[in-house]
Amino acid sequence: MPEACISLRRLFPAARFVGCQDITVANVCADSRSVRLGDTFVAIAGCNIDGHQMVEQAVSAGAAALVVNRPLLNVTRPQCVVEDTRIAWSQLCLAVRGMPQHEVTTVGITGTNGKTTTAWILRSILRAAGWQTGMLGTIEYDDGCHVSAADLTTPDAERIGQHFERMVSIGTTHCVMEISSHALDQQRCAGLSLATAVITNITQDHFDYHGHFEAYSRAKISIQQLLRSDAPLLLGIDDPGCQFAHEQLTGHRPLLTFGFCRDASLQVSNSGASGSDSDARGNSGDPHVGQQLVLRLLGGTINVQTALTGRHNALNCLAAAGMAEQLGILPDQIAMGIQQVKFVPGRLQAIRSGQSFQLFIDFAHTPDALVHCLQTLRAVTTGRLICVFGAGGDRDRSKRPLMGKAASAADHVIITSDNPRSESPLQIMRDIAAGVSSSVSVTLIEDRAEAIRYAISIAEPHDSIVIAGRGHETRQQFANRNTEFCDAEVAAGLLESNLRQQARIHTK
Repeated sequence: MPEACISLRRLFPAARFVGCQDITVANVCADSRSVRLGDTFVAIAGCNIDGHQMVEQAVSAGAAALVVNRPLLNVTRPQCVVEDTRIAWSQLCLAVRGMPQHEVTTVGITGTNGKTTTAWILRSILRAAGWQTGMLGTIEYDDGCHVSAADLTTPDAERIGQHFERMVSIGTTHCVMEISSHALDQQRCAGLSLATAVITNITQDHFDYHGHFEAYSRAKISIQQLLRSDAPLLLGIDDPGCQFAHEQLTGHRPLLTFGFCRDASLQVSNSGASGSDSDARGNSGDPHVGQQLVLRLLGGTINVQTALTGRHNALNCLAAAGMAEQLGILPDQIAMGIQQVKFVPGRLQAIRSGQSFQLFIDFAHTPDALVHCLQTLRAVTTGRLICVFGAGGDRDRSKRPLMGKAASAADHVIITSDNPRSESPLQIMRDIAAGVSSSVSVTLIEDRAEAIRYAISIAEPHDSIVIAGRGHETRQQFANRNTEFCDAEVAAGLLESNLRQQARIHTK
């Protein structure tokens, strides 16, 4: 970290100090294994290890001072005692870099589903308005000029500081952030001040971490604490989970609801499909059919065409447009930005190699997301709907039969491996199958590539295949190994192989 003289008494005026009147910080560290001589060690209570138990190791490595959440006896180093060391760590990671977040207009997006698509749309809108815009999200980290693959939806606090420092150095003025429930609970973004934020929806996910819906919902709702005092929070009021959140939020801060609902502050309606079937098939990036939307914002109505199909994407467009309006973006710039998003990787991404059926890759990995995905494809499918999917191991097991129930909207369900991690892939598949309707044809194929191959082999003209659950992901996690696996690449390779085989047959 770059050296800066940070007064902890000034940064944390409510803190108590043990063994000193103040601590001046140049470098900070939260990992006792990485402490260097002169560092200030921040003791964070994590999921598995409490940093307060590692203070002796940090001191032995050369820590000059400590930030703790309780006074520690028999420790000779000066101590700054704060209420929550996770918040302190997030703020320090930015403070030692000169508070770069103050020079970047930042917006936050949370919710179970729709974060990534909404973020991509909003980034496109901001760029259409002429702003150099970065993005930190599930698929990629973008500083406004350079893009790298993401490994977490929301980076850890130290990397957030690094990203913002980089953005300021290259002149990036705006940043769109996906903020996960884990990040909110762990206070990774506590040093940020958001110009606006949105909760897209709140449905079942990550109960293995949060325990139950109420805790998960509280984590999502806590994004309001990151907002500037006058900044509005947008809430997807069509969603039951957000309706619950609305009851908790009323009166706390400026609040704008959005949805198809007539009572929403911001509304969307669908005025029909856009483009012909042949036009949509001709674009290798666009979904099968786009849509024309009417967005009713606070400042007026915008008619916009988007390549993103489905009711859920109409809401994503509205959420992005509503946040853009709060940032002062003009209506024609909003419409242009939405129109320029042709597809989002792994989000109803069409894979085409001249086959007679449709094939899509989608990230849907929750019951709600899978329901919306299948509903959208059903509307543009005249043949059968074939769904290939699995569920992650070492994660919320109660979600698995619900995923099976959601998949019952398809005509043929092929259950396979997702990221089994340390669990038995077959047991995960059986857990999912328990929820599938008895009226639906079900096939269990453990090997994901074979499952995709089978789906392609049974597809007939006018059918649609959706390979769900992993979307843009490129690595599959097993108990003893990680392997390269990209649904889009595997599917495209199989389609091209079939095409070559058919060509050889025709030339004989």
